[in-house]
Amino acid sequence: MGKIIINTLLFFAAVTGLFLLSVSPVLSDHIIINSDEHFDFTRSIMNDGDYTRAIVEFERFIHFFSGDSRVPRARLLIGMCYLNDRRYEEAREIFYPFITSEPDGPLSAKAVFLVGESYYQQGISKEAEYYFVQVIEKHSNSDLKNAALYRLGWTRMQKNKWREASAVFKTVEKDSLLYENSRELAAQSLKGEELPEKNPAYAGTLAIIPGLGHAYVSRYRDATVSFLVNGLILWAAVQAFHNDQDVLGGILAFVELGFYTGNIYSAVNAAHKHNRTVQNDFRESLQDKLDLSLFTAEKGRIGLALTFQF
Repeated sequence: MGKIIINTLLFFAAVTGLFLLSVSPVLSDHIIINSDEHFDFTRSIMNDGDYTRAIVEFERFIHFFSGDSRVPRARLLIGMCYLNDRRYEEAREIFYPFITSEPDGPLSAKAVFLVGESYYQQGISKEAEYYFVQVIEKHSNSDLKNAALYRLGWTRMQKNKWREASAVFKTVEKDSLLYENSRELAAQSLKGEELPEKNPAYAGTLAIIPGLGHAYVSRYRDATVSFLVNGLILWAAVQAFHNDQDVLGGILAFVELGFYTGNIYSAVNAAHKHNRTVQNDFRESLQDKLDLSLFTAEKGRIGLALTFQF
């Protein structure tokens, strides 16, 4: 009897073993997701610059770990991914809820700053200025305020308000890690008033003689073309009238009027373009120490000034 029981147990053990072996490939396909590992992995993807994939992974984190305390931070980092990927409208759609739903929340001030940064990167100075001023006036975090002052100075330089920019840079506090760079920028920004710019009105006046306006802004090829084209059409019109070909002369005179007016407009526009190039080159020569790439650190800083505790 005992032998029968033993054989029966062995039979069931063998059957059970075969069953487990048959389902083991299925079981091996199931991966246990660890919230810490998933969050750190996604953050590393973001740091590597693969923002589209990082957005997907952060959204996956929010879906699987909806009760995790890092969910708000994950949402903010999604906005950062959009910002770094120059998808500014989508970034602001992420940041705005932090501002409206929790105006006094720990991430609200950072969201306000980042909305301003999105407008700054787009070159929309008026909107950027509004949000940086909001940070300065309504939030007490000194690092954040100093960063907003620093970026406000850059925003004023975007608008070619060099003296105002210098004054703002001087207000960055001495204990800020941005202080030294701000003092340097306060001095450098005043040089913006001394840039070798061209006077558009003067260029237009010189263009009364075709080609001179373009020569004034050092566009000598355009000056030559303008002088030759206007001169040839005018000569052809005069010859037509001289030969009693009044209809042809009238047509040529009308065409010349268009070219002549275009020559003046082009000279004025060339002066404006020259000035924009000079201004942009000057701004690009200055050192911007505010680097948002460190925003992703657990206890990192935005650039050299901001410590963000999530």
